Amino acid sequence: GLRLLPNTIKVSPVCVLPACTAPVWAVAATSGASALCLQVLCTNFFRRSQAVALKTQPAFMAYQLVAFVYMLGAAIVGGALFFDAASWPVNAAAAMLVPRPQIRFLGAVLFGELVLWDVPTCLCIKKLRRPDALLHHLGLALGPALVAMVLNPTFYYSWFIGLSEISSVPLALNEALGGAHDFEVEADPESPRLARLASFRDAAQMVAAAAFVVVRVIGWSWMCCLLLRDTLAVLPTAPTVGCGARGILKLQLIMGGMFYLLQLFWFSKLVRFTLESGLGGARPEEI
Repeated sequence: GLRLLPNTIKVSPVCVLPACTAPVWAVAATSGASALCLQVLCTNFFRRSQAVALKTQPAFMAYQLVAFVYMLGAAIVGGALFFDAASWPVNAAAAMLVPRPQIRFLGAVLFGELVLWDVPTCLCIKKLRRPDALLHHLGLALGPALVAMVLNPTFYYSWFIGLSEISSVPLALNEALGGAHDFEVEADPESPRLARLASFRDAAQMVAAAAFVVVRVIGWSWMCCLLLRDTLAVLPTAPTVGCGARGILKLQLIMGGMFYLLQLFWFSKLVRFTLESGLGGARPEEI
């Protein structure tokens, strides 16, 4: 007899991604408030911990944990959209002019956590008060995140504020482990935990360095070229207002170029540090 095979339906991962169309400010506020609450809860928890690595500077360690969670989430959402074949734009107009509710959600989440948690927390914690990092985070909030949230939530943001944040995940681990090692040294230079912390820190540093080169140097250069190509293709016929407005398209190019120059500046410091100190170790204060 005939054997009936069950129908197989392929579901795109994009279908299950969070998305928003209208209440973007509410999403941003919820994201920022959630990050802030998590920061306070983790800080209080670490302060009561018996582990020297956690209780010495609990706010700093809490910041690294919250950053790890948010950057991993951004990379997952952006990566699911970026690697979904059905989501890749068929032409320049689809890439630059078609709004994506998943990108609007991603922009709102990042804008909220950057404005309400990240920048204020970095200002309050001396170890995080680095001018270039603060400038980067503030620029990311008021530039790409804000544009993706309210003005032009289009495909390329799945990389610029999404998948590319995967390089921040091992960096957060490296900073947390580097801090834990330093705090342990200050408390007990003969601690038996130092060797293990140093090995984990060095492994995270090497992964973070490799991820930075692949994602922030090579990946960003490729995506900036695609952004330039598609912007020039649609600019002559782009609308003057709304999604894909000419002014926004030009602003995106400027933002992409400025952020890429910042990545190259950090890359030059990474190369100099590696040549002077070798692989491994914690990131020094000036990098």
